[in-house]
Amino acid sequence: MSALSQLRETVESRTGLGASMHGAADIAMPGGARWRHVFGFALIALLVVEALTGVAMMTVYSPGTQTAWASTYYLQHVLPWGGLVRAMHHFASHGLVVGVVLHLLQIVVAGGHRAPREINWWLGLALGAMVLGFAMTGFPLAWDQRGYWVSHVETGIMGTLPVVGPAVQRLVLGGTQYGALTLTRFFTLHVVVLPALVVTLLGAHVAIVRRHGIKAPDGASGDGRWWPSQAARDALVALLAVVAVTWAARRYGVALDAPADGQSQYPARPEWYFMPLSQLLHHFQGSRQIIGTAVIPGVLTGYLAALPWIDGPARKGAARVVALAPLVIFAAGAIFLGWELVHHDRGDREFAKATREAERQARRAIELARMGVPPEGPLEMVRNDPAVRPAALFRQNCATCHSVRGMSEQRKGPRLDGFGSRAWASAFVAWPDHPELMATTEIHDMPPQRRVDDNDLRAVAEWLYAQGVERGDAPADAALVERGAPIIRERCNACHLGSLTPSDVEGIVRDAPSLDGWGSREWIYEQIVNPQRMEQYGARNHMPRFRDKLSEREIAMIVAYTRSLRTRSAPDTVRPPRPQPPPEPAAAPAAP
Repeated sequence: MSALSQLRETVESRTGLGASMHGAADIAMPGGARWRHVFGFALIALLVVEALTGVAMMTVYSPGTQTAWASTYYLQHVLPWGGLVRAMHHFASHGLVVGVVLHLLQIVVAGGHRAPREINWWLGLALGAMVLGFAMTGFPLAWDQRGYWVSHVETGIMGTLPVVGPAVQRLVLGGTQYGALTLTRFFTLHVVVLPALVVTLLGAHVAIVRRHGIKAPDGASGDGRWWPSQAARDALVALLAVVAVTWAARRYGVALDAPADGQSQYPARPEWYFMPLSQLLHHFQGSRQIIGTAVIPGVLTGYLAALPWIDGPARKGAARVVALAPLVIFAAGAIFLGWELVHHDRGDREFAKATREAERQARRAIELARMGVPPEGPLEMVRNDPAVRPAALFRQNCATCHSVRGMSEQRKGPRLDGFGSRAWASAFVAWPDHPELMATTEIHDMPPQRRVDDNDLRAVAEWLYAQGVERGDAPADAALVERGAPIIRERCNACHLGSLTPSDVEGIVRDAPSLDGWGSREWIYEQIVNPQRMEQYGARNHMPRFRDKLSEREIAMIVAYTRSLRTRSAPDTVRPPRPQPPPEPAAAPAAP
């Protein structure tokens, strides 16, 4: 017999190619129906759940860096049953990983990897790899923090593989950085490439099972068929698997984290089935990293591929225990590494703190999304959170000069706690060059208004307060405002610009800011964008212009935050003591 004929006969005996095939109901079941054979059918049922829920999600999902998170939010939190569908897809993927491990373990115990079933064993290993590929490519599709950073870690490991690692990493990412191409390629792999491969491999796998039948345990006697006894067991377990996935989806759901942000710090941890590999890399770092990324995984892969020969038909008893011992060692090592990572995280206070912060950010992102995701995308929505962003902008751009309790104690500009309030206005009029106000600036030549008594001081402060009153603020006292107007006209408009300036002094050049609208959003806005204009202290004002440094939206946020400070306590100042006249010189003694 020629070598080609021998190869053809070997392939036909292993795969059934060229031979007639029996119907599914004619699958041989030596030893009769058994519960240990149900895992394969349960896996098919979970794949069907994945396919149905995946198609349902594709009717809503939009694979773009500015749309993926928003469409996932809409699916989970707006669309009826959308959260359940996504959660079922999530838990079915976990069920597939568990089912693959149990199915392969059952095959090894029964000797189903031995000749003539070697090719089917390899197909099973390939299908298991496809299941992990589904998990790896599906996790980042929501484009949230967890999916983004976990996938970032996983593809980083991919890039450390010798020779081919960097090229494969660039191929998967669409370049050297995460971005729109990365998400597009993950989506294509997840919904086109991997499903096509799984369908092809699964078809070949089932065909070979039909060719050779189910491997019976050693010593089993009797004969049987898949239908009806084994079919009933398979259907029952498949139904239980679907019910378990549905129950877990309804009971626990699946969280949507905050939108992915490549500039943030996130406590990334992989799913449980990737935890052993992640922890393994902690033990092999630097020049030894290749041991964790390539050597040990490569040895495990080679061992599993060669298992049909390592644990051949001739091995019995103790010899078989020795052949399978590496499998037990690998399994025990994986369990230990996973436990080690979980145990470490439980005792890591910084990790726990970071996790709580990530959960808080996720809840806040959902709250913001309920108010609408802007066209710029969910990341801009989070970065411009009105509860966080204004204070951050103020800290970055204003607190470097202005003091604010709990944020900054600078002395380059006046303290802004209470700015715009009656108390702040009263303190400024009484003692403008106080150390908490203008004393440390270049503009500190306004003298204290000692000749204004306490009642007039309250009236002036009320008039100033009324300039910035908005809806929601406490209304100004109209009587006090009316009383304060002539005082402002007489004592303030000689220097300050404003609508109350007497007509007979309109031509006088003034070097103090306008008091019209003092403390209002418009007044604060002009102070930020052009502090050197005459209405905002003029050329003596050394405050920088922010018009070209910040966007209009950012300036509006700083204005809003500054306005919010008016509810705080103003600087606690009192009038400076009146200067005492110098003592009169003592009279000269009379001449004797």
